[in-house]
Amino acid sequence: MSKLYKRNGVYCIDAVALKQTDEMFLDCGDTLEVDIKLIDRRHITDKQRRFIFALCGEIARYTGYDSEWVRMELQQQYASVMEIEVESLSSCSMTYANGLIRAIIDYCIYNEIPFAKKIIADYDYTFDEKQSYALALKRRCVICGKHAEIHHVDAIGSGNNRQKISHVGKRALPLCKGCHIKCHTIGNEIFIQENHLSPFIIDKKMEYFIKKGELKVFDDD
Repeated sequence: MSKLYKRNGVYCIDAVALKQTDEMFLDCGDTLEVDIKLIDRRHITDKQRRFIFALCGEIARYTGYDSEWVRMELQQQYASVMEIEVESLSSCSMTYANGLIRAIIDYCIYNEIPFAKKIIADYDYTFDEKQSYALALKRRCVICGKHAEIHHVDAIGSGNNRQKISHVGKRALPLCKGCHIKCHTIGNEIFIQENHLSPFIIDKKMEYFIKKGELKVFDDD
């Protein structure tokens, strides 16, 4: 079996098994490109497994579909997008489970399927920046899922006209009224740490949404 180790800041691989046809390229004199796949030998945890089933149960209750069908369908979608095989939740890796959990939550966000705050809290899930951004566009609180407004983590200055001043580059979070008040009460950084939040950076698209309440497509430049 091949071994991966680090030497002088560079990762090296020893004992790589090559096919006879592959050996022909070693003497061609050109720079070779290779694909390396790291295998996660850590097995899915019971906590991850329960979280997946709990999320699928929430989707089933909202849509009326059978929870087992929901889980199998979402696993198939995840495998198709990632171009991997569907793995059993009894023996898959932690990496596979983490990816599936993220995919299921993305599905809930983009399809506006509510999930109980308790489920997110019980499994210590943290929405990443992209998910916080998506929740903001859906006007859903990153804490409890209630209707939200955009809370500026980085203040834009009291007395400034929010319709004229630039919001681009500022950090923000979608928070409902109650969570917004609590955030102001205890302070942004403590609130973010306590709830394991990941604020997103406001871009031109989000700035337009904040000011106009609607979406607009911008060029990438």
